[in-house]
Amino acid sequence: MSLRLRLTLLYSGLLAGLLFLIVVITLTSVQDNVRDSIDTDLKVRGDQVAGILEESVPTRNVVSSLLQVLTEDFEAEVYIQIRDTTRRITSRTDNLTNKTIRLPEQFYKQAMSGRAGYYDLDEDQVRVYYTPIKFGGEVVYVMQVARHLESEQAILNQLATSLFWIIVVALVIGATIGYWLAGITLRPIQEATVTALAITRTGRLDRRVPVSSTRNDEIGELVNTFNEMLDRLQELFDKQRRFSGDISHELRTPLTTILGNTSLLKRINALPPDEEAEMLDEIEQEAQHMRRLVSDLLLLAQADADMVLSRERVELDTILLEVYRQAKRRSGNSIDLRLLHEDQAIVMGDADRLRQMLVNLINNAIQYTPKGGSVDLSLSSAGISTEIIISDTGQGIPPEDLPHIFDRFYRADKARSRAVGGTGLGLSIVKWVVDAHGGDISVESTEGEGTTFRVQLPLAAAYGDEPIRRPRLRAVQI
Repeated sequence: MSLRLRLTLLYSGLLAGLLFLIVVITLTSVQDNVRDSIDTDLKVRGDQVAGILEESVPTRNVVSSLLQVLTEDFEAEVYIQIRDTTRRITSRTDNLTNKTIRLPEQFYKQAMSGRAGYYDLDEDQVRVYYTPIKFGGEVVYVMQVARHLESEQAILNQLATSLFWIIVVALVIGATIGYWLAGITLRPIQEATVTALAITRTGRLDRRVPVSSTRNDEIGELVNTFNEMLDRLQELFDKQRRFSGDISHELRTPLTTILGNTSLLKRINALPPDEEAEMLDEIEQEAQHMRRLVSDLLLLAQADADMVLSRERVELDTILLEVYRQAKRRSGNSIDLRLLHEDQAIVMGDADRLRQMLVNLINNAIQYTPKGGSVDLSLSSAGISTEIIISDTGQGIPPEDLPHIFDRFYRADKARSRAVGGTGLGLSIVKWVVDAHGGDISVESTEGEGTTFRVQLPLAAAYGDEPIRRPRLRAVQI
């Protein structure tokens, strides 16, 4: 059974229940009002006659004459009957002819005890009001005032029949409109299903479910979420395809170099020592490049698999000083590497990963800064966070490349490619390390003037004096 039909049946069932409840309440209310009106009328008439009789001499002739006078204006369906204390009928109205209004034992006893009341004769559809007639404080007669209920019952039956057909018509119209509205409401979901099925069969992730921009209900939110999911999936698949192509390209070049040099060394028995050494150095360099690439890929794969980082107090200023000294030795005098400011900063995190983040940022700045340029480092602590600033006077990054510099294998300078010796994964690792430590990284760059990276990390003091008990850090997909 389709969801549309189930919703229609559900709405129709609820509507039927509501209409049935309304009909029951209406009929009950009308029936009670009619019964109250009849009871009031019978009581008024009965009390009127009883009051006159109680002031008269209790003889049969007087009673008969009085009844004849008082009931001349009574409706034909209203009957009066008088019984004595032995339950014998002494008088009755002419419209009763040979009929008798029964008086059950229990109501007779109540009348004899001086109480009035009502009862029904269901087999005759008659409503009866009985009241005692007293003389000298004693009950001497019991008067019954009765009325047929046929006309009222006919009206109630007609009302019930009309309400029944109203319910039937309302249910048919309601079910039809409900089925139509359910179709309109569920149309975006059906379109989403068709789109998902088409994507599954064709593999085209560029398809989207059309939705009105003015639709702000739950269905519109669902369709928008579905489209956003498709956008994300398309982005991830595109990244995955580029990632696979980049890995193939990055591995193919060093493998080609290694295999070529190895094949040449095997074919030629004797090479000049300097050429042989050069070929071996080239093989070693390419192997080292492959090792770094595989190591970076393994680290990012672990990050994608929610790798758990160690959580301990780390002196970030000490690590920065160590990385600075190592980079100073490697760069020599070609780059003016300066440590401008260094505050004490203790953070909670993984010392190895933080060191790798600093190495990648500083190496990136050195690699893209020409000889004679400068790279400045600073570490400042304020409040509950610390900020690392790495600025260079290199070639800068074009504005169109800034949103993508943290993507894997993305290089702003396509022409230089692997000439600088990187794997194209350094900044991706930096972004993951910063995010995993609850920090934030930003970059400012002016093409031809230089680039500035800013890294903000929470200090250990921000977590209080107690040991840190945090859930596993989740790696951020880059």
